[in-house]
Amino acid sequence: MANIVQFIPKQNMDAAKNLAEFIRLCREELTVFGNNLIWSENYWPTAHITFGNLDQKTLPLNPKNVMHQPFLDFSKAYLRYQQGHKPTQAKTEIRALKCLERALLETTGNANVAELNNLVLDRAAILAKQFFSAGMAYHAGRHIEQLANFTSEKNLIPGRLSWKNPINRPTDSVRTGIKARQQREKKLPDENLLNALADIFASNPIEARDIFTSSVSAMLLCAPSRISEILALPVDCEVWQMKKGGSKAYGWRFQPGKGGSPCIKWIPDAMVSIAQEAISRIRKLTDEARKIAKWYENHPNSFYRHQNCPDVSENQALTATEAALALGIPIEKPRYYCCELRRFGFSHKDGENTLAGLNKWAITKLPKDFPWLDKERGIKFSEALFCLQARQLRTDKPKSPIMIWNPTNNTLNQDLQSRETSPGYVSPSIFDRHGFNMGDKKLKAHSHQFRHLLNTMAQRGGLGQSEIARWSGRADVKQNRVYDHMSEFELVDMIRSHDNALSLDQPLEEIAEQITAKIPMTRQEFNTLAIPTAHITEYGFCVHDFTMSPCQRFRDCLNCTEQVCVKGDRRIDRLKERHAIVEKFRDKAAQEIKEGTAGADRWYQIHNLTEKRLRELIGIMENPNIQNGAIIKLRNENEFSPLRRAIETKTQKNELEQPLIEDMQKLLGGGLG
Repeated sequence: MANIVQFIPKQNMDAAKNLAEFIRLCREELTVFGNNLIWSENYWPTAHITFGNLDQKTLPLNPKNVMHQPFLDFSKAYLRYQQGHKPTQAKTEIRALKCLERALLETTGNANVAELNNLVLDRAAILAKQFFSAGMAYHAGRHIEQLANFTSEKNLIPGRLSWKNPINRPTDSVRTGIKARQQREKKLPDENLLNALADIFASNPIEARDIFTSSVSAMLLCAPSRISEILALPVDCEVWQMKKGGSKAYGWRFQPGKGGSPCIKWIPDAMVSIAQEAISRIRKLTDEARKIAKWYENHPNSFYRHQNCPDVSENQALTATEAALALGIPIEKPRYYCCELRRFGFSHKDGENTLAGLNKWAITKLPKDFPWLDKERGIKFSEALFCLQARQLRTDKPKSPIMIWNPTNNTLNQDLQSRETSPGYVSPSIFDRHGFNMGDKKLKAHSHQFRHLLNTMAQRGGLGQSEIARWSGRADVKQNRVYDHMSEFELVDMIRSHDNALSLDQPLEEIAEQITAKIPMTRQEFNTLAIPTAHITEYGFCVHDFTMSPCQRFRDCLNCTEQVCVKGDRRIDRLKERHAIVEKFRDKAAQEIKEGTAGADRWYQIHNLTEKRLRELIGIMENPNIQNGAIIKLRNENEFSPLRRAIETKTQKNELEQPLIEDMQKLLGGGLG
């Protein structure tokens, strides 16, 4: 196990000495990436990381493109430290480091992290957008922000940085219009295709390929899973657990991909019988293959005695027919099995082969990582639900009685649509084989569409985001939005159904008159309010348009300028409850600051800001001089503003006249912090 040490900055040391101590600790005491890691090397094979600059695109590393010192040593230390404490995609972190190195060189003339400032960080964000795709640039910007916070908190640079990632997350999807409909159609399976799969599954197919494709498709429709997760299930994946009411819950034991923790995916009651039947069919289909795998684990020096294997000793000479039977080659045509024996590298003559000799060849044909089907997940072939015999899913050749094989993502996807495998020949899909592709429009799908469908259905049903993420086996709840394909009409209907304040059960003209009597509002503004694309919070309404961009203040509504409250609203009680809690948190943070707890000052700042905003909001809500129904929107002078950022940058360069700066400050309603 890697040795992970917490770096605690010394308060009696300046930033330069803390930085030197941080690099020393990471170089000499940490063992992340292995004890034998050679620090001086600029390519770390165990981490698959190259410490090259932005000009370095591929391996091998060009010596001219190595990061400049002293930033090179800091990069190695920071990456090693972060991967030990907060493991993420190391390649994303290295992109952020590359941008910072180039930004330091361009802005300060040298690559010294001690000279980090907001101007350098802004330049690094611009470089990220220039060199990387929109998604990569966004994540690089996030890591640049994390690095800025880290260097400030650990006292590695003089002063403190307050910088936010200015790169917006690229829009994952659109809700409205023709483009939205086309995207939904692309991401979600066709209804006719789902009906066809249901008919095929209900017909209880007997061909191995049909059993595999229909059963795996059914499993993908029972719980939102990646096909790789399904194909890595253990044979004993089924779990039953007693519910409070006395009934039993049924689920599958999963080891998800992409950083998710091991979990049980519970199957909705309506799909339990389908799920159990699909597992039963696959288990029956693959039972013999698991026996073969177990035999090779325990008896690697003995030939597997399958049903048609000749009943002879290991070293007894075999006839050509016996050798063919042992290898699973059809013996109806002598010329055919003789050719197959020669193709496998064996003699086609009687008396020149033995089971021991055939076994040596069979051992070389085992999968590369045998006995492991998925070593990362800890699944052996002998324990895997999807351990198959070689050629078992082929319709033109018999399955092998001695060789095992595991299907991949393409095994399913290639059977969900017909494809041209050679000039003039189209390999039929499962829909072709069962007569569902009779018209011009061919049914086709890919495995990930089923995951998108279940997530969208969960969104439509109102399942919470954390529950959707947990059911899907995701490490980050923000990944849910990529799979949400609800239309704009479904979203609005769902929002209105949860709050009477958004009900439109009276004519729009009457609602317009009522609102106009309370505050000045144009007809265009009213139309925006009357048909929202946002959501309800526990304190009021969020008027952020989620069709334009995702929320930048997840679960921090009170400090957001897009939070709207209504005078006289029933949520006043929640505001008071929250105020009492925040006051306690603020006082606790103040006490921690007195005791010297590292990082307590940041908690105090946010609690103090939240307490102040709550106090102001409650005061307005209880003010008898303000009419009920008035719209309340608090101003946040610390809210991120591109204009404020631009002024700050220009101020640092002394490129603006002081009177102009003061006028702009007044216009923005406060300082430039």
